[in-house]
Amino acid sequence: MSVKDGVAAQDKLRAATDHLEAAQALVNEITDGDPASLTIHELTDRFGVSEEVVVVLLETLGEMVGERGITVKDARRAAMLAAAGPAWENELGPSLSSAQVRELLGDVSRQRVDELLREHRLIGLRDSSGRRRFPVFQFQDDGRPMEALVSAYWTLADAAISDWTAAAWCVATDEALDGRSPLAWAREHRDPERLARVAAQDAARLAG
Repeated sequence: MSVKDGVAAQDKLRAATDHLEAAQALVNEITDGDPASLTIHELTDRFGVSEEVVVVLLETLGEMVGERGITVKDARRAAMLAAAGPAWENELGPSLSSAQVRELLGDVSRQRVDELLREHRLIGLRDSSGRRRFPVFQFQDDGRPMEALVSAYWTLADAAISDWTAAAWCVATDEALDGRSPLAWAREHRDPERLARVAAQDAARLAG
């Protein structure tokens, strides 16, 4: 998967997020109100999801909890977990798997990817299942990571700030960067020292 392919996939991820958010709203409706008062057709019409989404959502919940049945707490937790990952993807854009990033970097070994992570020359985030994901935004058109951006990311990640929060900082606008995001600043090849200073300042503020 190339960087361009990853960027093209962003629209699909946003569409998936919309469906999952609708599913979350659906669960809230079921658990807050009187389930007997709404038919599946009424729910799908109200929240813009297919009947298949409703059925699969409830069937999966039932399979997971087994004989003890689905509680309100189960439903709420499932909805939040379903929306959490795609919400981050919607914020940060698409990401690559370990195998995909190895190919992007020129068919390097798994050990080389681990080395780049240890040297803080690559951004890798752990998802809820523990798998490593590599945000596409960190790569230039030639497939190389943007050094200034990755370095700024690690300034925040090393300051006891969560990896996901540090990644979100990379794509958020910052007045100290003339209203640009760190990503836009690095992509436009602007002063890397200024980016490093802003990263240090924001790291201190967020960690405090």
